[in-house]
Amino acid sequence: MPARFSTRILIVLAALLLPCAPAAHASPSAAAPATDPRIGALLEPWSKADGPGVQVSVMLDGKVVGSFATGGADLEHGIPVTPDSVFHAASLSKQITAFAILLLEQDGLLSIDDPLTRHIPEAAPLGPVTLRQLLNHTSGLRDQYTLMAAAGWRAEDLLTDGQAVAMLIGQRGANFAPGTQYQYINSDYTLLAEIVRRLSGKSLDAFCRERIFLPLGMEHTRFQDDVTAIIPGRAESYRRTRTGYARSPLSYTLTGPTGLATTAGDLGRWARNFETATIGSPRLFRRMEERGVLRDGTVNAYAIGQEYRRWHGLDVWMHGGRDAGFRSFLLRVPGERFSVAVLGNVADLNSARLAFALADIYLADRPGYRVEPAAAPAAPTPRQLASYAGAYELFPGLIFTVSTDGKRLLFAPLGDDKPAALPALSGDRFALDAKADIALEFPAPVKGKTPHLVYRVGMDGFLVAPRIDLKPFAPSGARLADYAGRYWSEELKTAYDLIVKDGRLIARHPRRDDIGLTPYQPDTFSSAEFFFERLVFERGPDGSVTGMLVSGPVAENMRFVRKPNGAPR
Repeated sequence: MPARFSTRILIVLAALLLPCAPAAHASPSAAAPATDPRIGALLEPWSKADGPGVQVSVMLDGKVVGSFATGGADLEHGIPVTPDSVFHAASLSKQITAFAILLLEQDGLLSIDDPLTRHIPEAAPLGPVTLRQLLNHTSGLRDQYTLMAAAGWRAEDLLTDGQAVAMLIGQRGANFAPGTQYQYINSDYTLLAEIVRRLSGKSLDAFCRERIFLPLGMEHTRFQDDVTAIIPGRAESYRRTRTGYARSPLSYTLTGPTGLATTAGDLGRWARNFETATIGSPRLFRRMEERGVLRDGTVNAYAIGQEYRRWHGLDVWMHGGRDAGFRSFLLRVPGERFSVAVLGNVADLNSARLAFALADIYLADRPGYRVEPAAAPAAPTPRQLASYAGAYELFPGLIFTVSTDGKRLLFAPLGDDKPAALPALSGDRFALDAKADIALEFPAPVKGKTPHLVYRVGMDGFLVAPRIDLKPFAPSGARLADYAGRYWSEELKTAYDLIVKDGRLIARHPRRDDIGLTPYQPDTFSSAEFFFERLVFERGPDGSVTGMLVSGPVAENMRFVRKPNGAPR
């Protein structure tokens, strides 16, 4: 993928992708022992003593059949990954948080069909959201990370549970009406964790330690709600650079959607509880599998803290996580009494791909495992290519154009006059970045045009970019002085000054570098900052600008009101 395509996308993919998608299969063979050379080949990229590593636990028929720890946990001090190394599990935390909510339901303290306001009364402005909608990611809430960034928080700033909850309940707008769409979002589980705290009178860590971790023997597991706490054996977080590796630290103490510190072995114990029900009633486990249903009857893949897929003839449940350089994935195949947990501490580890590749090896000879032969790919026809041409909006303000020369698919960001030709993988699938396994997929056209494109990132999931219609527009005609002034957001409790500098509109905030704004439609601008991707200006009856609606990934139309010059920030 050319570099000019990637910067803004990669900033937000980690938080917004669906938990995973099924993997390709390995060559069938007998269930493998730990010494199987294919397993060694899978782990080899993460087995260097001077590089980050992985930790894996494989369970089959109630027994640990594979336990692997390779690479480095702490590169600065030369500490290797061991079975007891503790990793940040990122969004895999949601599965534990969901289970905690269901334990409270089992205790009779709530119903997952309760309105959110029954347990957080001050959340009334968020609308008629239920706990089930939070659990299923159909609430319509805005993303807390985009909100905090727009309010001035930087990546290195400490972010706490209390700050995130206060930001969320201070919102007066939403992305969509509750129950009308599915949208994977961390905000849902931040509020669920707050409910656990309020009803139990304990921190999420204390509640889960008492009710989940200790009963299951998960002695290395906790929710880290104190960024200064020392966790024995904790692995550090890294990203790859041109010359080696650099640290990629976390700077928040959020618990609920993230914050779980654990080991692959402890995750194996957690997965085994789905078989043994050491804790949890039969009704609770049935609840975990209740997939989200939208108002129009659409059934989503995401259930309660886990996602469902059919894979090689088998029912599988899964969830993954990505924060800084940490990666996690838990795959369960209940019908085969199989699970695999993968944890790692480097950003380019594809934990989902590794988990499914290991499942292919261990389950290849099981009776229910089936691999259908892949059909030979067909080349796209000129008619297909013409139906794909158009503009697509991946996030608000992040727009791509697709065109064709009759033989090839051409792809570029909006405003880029040098589109790249993408190799065809089939008639409706094209490689955007073969190395990163990123592809564009197009559904069947409606009235000669595809309604959207799918931006698929290998095993990690996909994002949908709807087709949009753009009016002919000359950016040079924008009257930039119309937009200058101070803009205040009551929801975010912050202000931005918009000024014209060197012929360009600039957004200025005391905790941010200047943000350059580029017009691309009437009264509509974009920027390179993910939290300021689209700005739509509003005008009053006299034609003067009165405010702006700012949108970023999974946080749309944050309202800012234009204030008189000199208004306090």
